[in-house]
Amino acid sequence: MIKSIGLIFLALFFVQEPVLKKQKLTDYLSMEVSTELRKMTQQELSAKFLGARIPDAAMTDEQSAVEFTITASSTFWQDDDVSLLKEFYDSSIPPLFQEIEFSQKELVEINGKEFVAYQFEGKPLAEGNRSAEQRFTYLLYTLHKNGLVVISFSCPPYLKSKWQPIAQKMFESTKFR
Repeated sequence: MIKSIGLIFLALFFVQEPVLKKQKLTDYLSMEVSTELRKMTQQELSAKFLGARIPDAAMTDEQSAVEFTITASSTFWQDDDVSLLKEFYDSSIPPLFQEIEFSQKELVEINGKEFVAYQFEGKPLAEGNRSAEQRFTYLLYTLHKNGLVVISFSCPPYLKSKWQPIAQKMFESTKFR
């Protein structure tokens, strides 16, 4: 009996809640971010976003398995067009992945702002001969000051059980200026 109680306390000791720290990630957005994430180096940014727009904020874990980005771009959408934005991305995300399986595809409100939220597993379509790996992806899309803001988190499926609740807490703390 005492051994089992000791094992329970030992297990609780090693299962710690993630530590989140509020950070100003861009001039338009702040949120609480896991202290296990660090800013990507210039070399990592160049390798991951070759030929694509560099995100306004990009972070990863020590193993570079996790990817967290925030990107804003000007758009023709109006701030109250979030439901139309959802219809657009409902049809444009699936062709970018193989074997895609959605667990969330809905409008959500976070701190008084409307977002389109997607959570899914799938293999990004690979360019050339490269083989893409399966990824868990969590996306938030919103419109802010005549711009489209995309908050993205992804990791390999073997890290999903650890990172999905952390990403959820991070995304729930999103605040715009």
